[in-house]
Amino acid sequence: MSMYIPTGSLVSFFSSGFPSHVRAKAIDVSSPDFHTFYSPVEGEVIDTEKIRVGRPNRFAEVDYDYVILIRQSNGNMVKILHVRPFTEKGEYVKEGQPLGEFILTPYTGGDFPHAHIEGVRISFPKISMYRESLRGIIKVKTRDYFDVMIEDYAQAGKFRGLGCCGGLLNASIPYACYGGLIGGYKEPISLFGIHLGKIYRKRKNYAIFEGKRGLIRNWEFDSSFKVLENKPICGKAFMEVVLSYGGFPYIRFFSSTAMEEGDLIDLRSVILKGFNH
Repeated sequence: MSMYIPTGSLVSFFSSGFPSHVRAKAIDVSSPDFHTFYSPVEGEVIDTEKIRVGRPNRFAEVDYDYVILIRQSNGNMVKILHVRPFTEKGEYVKEGQPLGEFILTPYTGGDFPHAHIEGVRISFPKISMYRESLRGIIKVKTRDYFDVMIEDYAQAGKFRGLGCCGGLLNASIPYACYGGLIGGYKEPISLFGIHLGKIYRKRKNYAIFEGKRGLIRNWEFDSSFKVLENKPICGKAFMEVVLSYGGFPYIRFFSSTAMEEGDLIDLRSVILKGFNH
C-alpha cells in the first residue's frame, strides 16, 4: 500500500456499496482509538469543504460531511471523507500527522468510525497464514448491535481478517450483496455452508464476489441508487466483516444479544443462527 496506516487500525475495502469500493479504488481506514485520523500521505492541503448530506441514517450524529483534498509532490490528488479537519487549505501535512477527527455522518453512521480514501495505490499481499476463523470476543454491546473481535484470524501481509474461502473475508452481508476475498480465494464462496455468491472478478491476490448474477456489472445504474438512499441491496444488515492492519479484525452484528462484553463466542453458531432467524 502506498500510504500510512497506523498499526491496529480497522480497514475495509469491500464492505461499502459506494462504486469506488465496488471497483477496488477506495479504502476505509480507522485508527486504534477510533477518534483521531492520521494523514495517509504527505502533501499540500488543496481544499477542505464542508458539505450538507441529506441521506437518511438513524445512526448519524451530524447532517454534514467534509471533503479533504491533498496534493502529493508528484501531483497525485488524494481525496478523504468523513473527517473533521484539524488543518486548513494551504497547509502542508506529513505522513502520519494527525489530520482530523472522525465524524459519524449520514454516510458512515452505523459503521466503525473511519475515513474514506481515494487516490492511493491499492494492492493486496498474498495470504501468509490461513485458518478458518471460529472464535471471537464481544468487545462492545449496544441496543442495536454488538462488536466481536476475531481471535483466530487469518493473515495476508499485515492485513488480518476472518478466514473464509481461502482468504480474508471483507463484506457487509447480506446488505451490500457483494464482498471481497483478500490474499487468496477458492470456490465455492460460502461461510459455514452459507452461500455468499459467485466470483465476479479475479485479480492478483484478491477476488470480488456478487450475491446476484449481473449485480456488479450494472452497479452504477441500479444498486448505487439504493446505496444513496441507504436501502439494502439483498437484505437487512446482519453483519459487517472488516479487516485490521496488524491488530485484531472485527465483525459488527446488527442485532441485540443476551451475551455480555468479554464473553467468548462461537462464530459459527452466531452466524448460522442469524442467517436462519
